[in-house]
Amino acid sequence: MKYISRWLEDRIVEVLKSHPVVILTGPRQVGKSTLLENAPSLKEWRYLTLDDPDALEQAKEDPKGLLWEEKPTIVDEVQRCPDLLLTIKYLVDKSRRKRQFILSGSGNISLRKAPRETLAGRAKYLHLTGFGLRERQESPPRSILDELLQDRKIEPADVKNTENLLEMVWRGGLPGVVLASSDKVALERMGSYVDTYIQRDIQDLMKMRHPQNFRRLMTALAQATGWESVQEELSKVCGEKRSNVSRHMSLLKDTNLLYELKGYAGKGERSYKQSKYFWFDSGAACFLSGIHSPKDLKKPHLKGRYFENFILQEILAWGTLQVIPPEVFYWRPRAGGIEVDFVICSNGKVVGVEVKSAENITYGDTRAMREFLKFHPEASNGIIVYGGNKIYPIASNIYAVPWMAF
Repeated sequence: MKYISRWLEDRIVEVLKSHPVVILTGPRQVGKSTLLENAPSLKEWRYLTLDDPDALEQAKEDPKGLLWEEKPTIVDEVQRCPDLLLTIKYLVDKSRRKRQFILSGSGNISLRKAPRETLAGRAKYLHLTGFGLRERQESPPRSILDELLQDRKIEPADVKNTENLLEMVWRGGLPGVVLASSDKVALERMGSYVDTYIQRDIQDLMKMRHPQNFRRLMTALAQATGWESVQEELSKVCGEKRSNVSRHMSLLKDTNLLYELKGYAGKGERSYKQSKYFWFDSGAACFLSGIHSPKDLKKPHLKGRYFENFILQEILAWGTLQVIPPEVFYWRPRAGGIEVDFVICSNGKVVGVEVKSAENITYGDTRAMREFLKFHPEASNGIIVYGGNKIYPIASNIYAVPWMAF
């Protein structure tokens, strides 16, 4: 199968100019190992994986012997032997930072904590998401967000739509699911992913008396993706104490499977307190919700919700390429009634993003964005991402942008 280049490849090369160690994290099956084994810029690197029992045994018993070769080295699945990080620190310091390493592992808590203690000042974290829409099409890593954040004018344009929106949202961004030969194969792969990598890995990290309750919690969170999730209500749905729900949600966030969006507040404004939650992947959210085919997304209330999750994935994929990671919020005035789905803050600039699944939008659809821009002078532009095929200004400083062009 042909290797599809990942946008993060250039970012890795760039970071290695200033840091001797790169730590590549991200959920399982987003393509970390595939990138490290196939990226042209890493072809000359030595590749080790601690999935190899022999390499793992030597990492535990003879770490210096494992890393004897003085050439740039990749250690995949490094979370299997956190103590190896001490040896890497020693080798980096002994070589006066000339030795270079790329360490990779899934969003595992032990991996995230240990490097901060042993590799402080030496390591840079990079996060790999699933495929971005244009990434899988092998298009350049340039987003309309870059244009707006750099105060460039957006020209009207027609956008050729070559993909099916419902299919894209339903499959999400996991490479194995995206590249599956049929929806049936995609469904089987997603089922295996949820059962093997999500439930089992989480249960290994946290001993649970009632694993079925955890599955109910994941389902409830997936069905409420993009909504405010109140822990008291989730506790009733899944049959767990509120304290356990809180711990389980924290673990999902720590392992990069669940994203929490807080309310945005400008100067002198009090933020809306309730958080919204999204899954790392719209395909996983659909599967957990019992949406087992693209046609099941045709219901407007479902299509809009998971389309919003899909657009957040695109924002997160774009964010991994930025030198200073952007912050993402949502905005709702305390009086309620209107909402802007995403507020992106990057390098002191702010852009609002609304998501509409309809193929046509009107001036009335910009009401929330107009209110947001009116009360937030720090935000100079807004975007309405929609299901159509034209880029055009739909109101002052507000652009309609097709999902294919976002």
